[in-house]
Amino acid sequence: MGFAARADQDRDDNTGGSKKQNLVLLRPIKSFPRTLTSVSSQAALRVPVDASAKTMAIPSERAVPAEVKQLPKTPRLPLGLKLLVGVQQGSTVLTGGLVATALVIYSWTVYLDKTVARSFQNLETLKVSTQQVTTANETLKHSMAQQAESPAAGFKPLEPKRAIFLSPAPARPLVKPELEPKVHSPMPHPLGY
Repeated sequence: MGFAARADQDRDDNTGGSKKQNLVLLRPIKSFPRTLTSVSSQAALRVPVDASAKTMAIPSERAVPAEVKQLPKTPRLPLGLKLLVGVQQGSTVLTGGLVATALVIYSWTVYLDKTVARSFQNLETLKVSTQQVTTANETLKHSMAQQAESPAAGFKPLEPKRAIFLSPAPARPLVKPELEPKVHSPMPHPLGY
């Protein structure tokens, strides 16, 4: 025996008013024959859909179980072919790993090249600025030397007969400082808190 459910529009629990065309088949009834002609099976498939239940309403009188066909079994692969498939899968994984490694190494070299180029550019800028500072410093020294040699500056050239030679001072005896104990005088008021 099969099971059927009501597909009426009223939601009452009473089953007295149920008609056979309002029942929806949930499981095929075993009393029907298993084989039907193609015309009767096509007619059983053209069943109107009940709008209120939003399911396909199959009246229990026309319910026909579907014939189950077995799919053909796939033949077992030979051992050599299984081995080749395994080698293909392994080489696919290995190739993917090698490609990923190559991309990582390539991106690292590109990053390293950019970093080296940026550092080299900074070094060249520092070299140019160092040359400019050295040039400015030597220019200032040269101009100061020219100003010192000019007669308007008032400097006299060095003459050996005007040189003053000083004799070294006599050595003094070492004096050890005497340590006197410090006497603490009492404070008239506290310094602070």
